Parts: sequence; C-alpha cells; structure tokens
Amino acid sequence: MRKSILFKKSILIIIIIAMLGLFTGCTVFLIPDPGQTGTVYINITNSDWFYDIYLDSHSNYLGTTNVYGQKTFNVPTGYHTFYAEDVDGWYSGQKTQNIHTGSNYVNIYVYYNY
Repeated sequence: MRKSILFKKSILIIIIIAMLGLFTGCTVFLIPDPGQTGTVYINITNSDWFYDIYLDSHSNYLGTTNVYGQKTFNVPTGYHTFYAEDVDGWYSGQKTQNIHTGSNYVNIYVYYNY
C-alpha cells in the first residue's frame, strides 16, 4: 500500500513538471518578430506645414508630411524615436513610442528652434 501512494505521488509530480514545461514554451510566441512592421500615422499636433520625418536618427530619412503635417509610414516593430523638422529648419520636435503590428498613431509636438 505504501509503495502505491509513493508511485502515485511521483507520477503526479512528473505530470506537473511536464505541464509547466509546456506552458513555458508558450512565451516564445509573446516575443515580437523583428521582421514585422506596423503602420504609423504621423501627425504634427500644433502646426500645419511640411515636415521632414526621420526614424531613430537624422540619417534615417522616412519622408515629408503633407501641408497638414500628416503622413503614413510602415515601420519595424519596437521602440523608435521619430524626429520632425520643418523644411525651413525653424521648428522641430521628437517623440519616442513603441510600435506594434497594426495601426500606430504618433503625435509630435514641435517647438520653435531660435
């Protein structure tokens, strides 16, 4: 009788360990794929003018907004800093935001540089 209880407990422990091992394998699906992109809607919140948009540095030019300060880009997922500078160089601003798959709205407030 004593061996039977010990055997049942050891089987129960093995099953619990196996189930925990299966559940920890699911975390692989929670890590974002670096090859994925999200759609970013840039909006200059306090100005209607043309702005050059840069991603993570001023050497990574994405494009120019329309006269209303709006533009759409496809950007890799993850944390990114968006830089906006008007085409005359008088106003600029930046915004850091986590980009995920799907739609992302980035509102950038610009400041007078001089």
